[in-house]
Amino acid sequence: MARRPAHDVLILGSGLAGSIAGACLARAGLDVLIIDAGHHPRFAVGESTIPYTSTMTRLIAERYGVPEIKHLSTYESVQAHISTNCGVKRNFGFLHHEPGRPHDPARAHQFPISKIAHTESHFLRADVDHWLARLAQRYGARLREDTRVADVRESDEAMTLVLADGEEIEGRFLIDASGFRSPLAQRFGLREEPTRLRTHSRSIFTHMTGVAPFESTLPSPRSHGNPSPWSEGTLHHLFPGGWMWVIPFDNHARATSDLCSVGISYDPRIHPKPDDGPQAEFDRFLADYPDVRRQFTGAEAVRPWVSTGRLQYSSTRTVGARWCLTAHAAGFIDALFSRGMQNTMVILHALIWRIIDAMRDDDFTVERFKAVEELEQGLLDVNDFLVAGAYTSFGHWELWDAWFRIWETGQVLSTMEVGRAYARFLAERDPRVLDRLARIEADGALPEYPPVRELMSEADRLVRDVQEGRRGPADAAAQIFARLAEADFVPPPFGLADRDRRWFSVTPARVARTLLWARLQAPPEIGRLFAEGIGLPLRRRLSSKEYKVRQEVVHAMARRIGARKAG
Repeated sequence: MARRPAHDVLILGSGLAGSIAGACLARAGLDVLIIDAGHHPRFAVGESTIPYTSTMTRLIAERYGVPEIKHLSTYESVQAHISTNCGVKRNFGFLHHEPGRPHDPARAHQFPISKIAHTESHFLRADVDHWLARLAQRYGARLREDTRVADVRESDEAMTLVLADGEEIEGRFLIDASGFRSPLAQRFGLREEPTRLRTHSRSIFTHMTGVAPFESTLPSPRSHGNPSPWSEGTLHHLFPGGWMWVIPFDNHARATSDLCSVGISYDPRIHPKPDDGPQAEFDRFLADYPDVRRQFTGAEAVRPWVSTGRLQYSSTRTVGARWCLTAHAAGFIDALFSRGMQNTMVILHALIWRIIDAMRDDDFTVERFKAVEELEQGLLDVNDFLVAGAYTSFGHWELWDAWFRIWETGQVLSTMEVGRAYARFLAERDPRVLDRLARIEADGALPEYPPVRELMSEADRLVRDVQEGRRGPADAAAQIFARLAEADFVPPPFGLADRDRRWFSVTPARVARTLLWARLQAPPEIGRLFAEGIGLPLRRRLSSKEYKVRQEVVHAMARRIGARKAG
């Protein structure tokens, strides 16, 4: 009889991905050991949530019986249960700049996050990751920190980790959630060389104090006319060849942190990496963009700047008979559009139940996990499509204006899909109702409606033409707007084809008009998607099991009192 390994599941990395996997697998009764080369609390980037991400945290919590994971899904529950050092995210904000010129207020977009759904968060990852690691331990997973892996071996019976001190640890399955320097990827030569990815970017980043709310630097806080304060969301400063993020953790009345995440991502083909370091590069950036500089007049970095090489990497394989690369161990694109945590949640949801079933059946054939690899590779490609197109468009306002709407179209449709799937799962408690979502997630969770896919392909082709010099940006933008105007699956109340609309608030009136459109005018499958994607989650919105009204009232009162004091 074969000797049974000491552990069921070994997990490399105790960040967000590794700890959530550890908690869910331990909750299922498996012996889980998490190994990390560092220790908590620790700095990490990737702080901004989006509605798809938060819905997936709810789905994981419900499906795998770890209700605490649901605390990640709203700003109010993060504040109540995880950390008061996290910020609020009430909007996505995008401001387009040109070097040496004043910012044109007409070159701006904002996508407020509707309270009909929930309020998103800015995670201070040091606190959130630490809390998740302890959660995994409370469910029975063991955690060994400050433990380095020197080698990985596989056999028919087990995966073996060889530690730096020579100790060997065996497990029936290995999840590598360690990131770019994945021991598994290094040991088996899994990195794709050269990468297939089109996006080409590098970053500098840090945490700062004293970053001013952008609206406070303007002649009037209402200079742009945007419906939500820029500082209450994730702010993106766009410029030719790159973008800056400003993610505050001190942007609400009950804040206990004075930190702000700040970083710039550059296309190194346009902005080569300098020799004098990231601080000097940041100073030059502020000199080139005086309207941004005012936001940082009193700001100071609280930790050394980090400067990266090219961010993009991919893997030839992400699964084996007894192992899986997850999340950023498998590949990475760029922080733009905040899809990193979303993709992590999607992959974890698909992986965890397969591991549980494989343990039960004692069957770890690669075929059982092939769908996870297809999902990981597909998510990487979808994110690459969105981000590569954005970088091309940053140098041309008209093209960015069009590409923003392509991104938002996909965001709205995919959020409808995951909202509908989650509501159905809560109602029926049958994982089979999630099969449709699983089928389309590899393509970005876009509906299986051919015109949707055709629009995305056509927009991609037009932007590639611009990048490769076959078409002018204004022409490409005009054609994208024309396709949006023709699309029968884009709700007219959203105004995505209207060039004059720059704010995209999802108000109760627009929701009502969208539901009416869905019932009377939309193609049947799109009509059902919006009716269920809005209607089913809206009914859950009124459930005390999903949302804690007391928490929301407390934060709403604090916000109102804070606004009165500021006035």
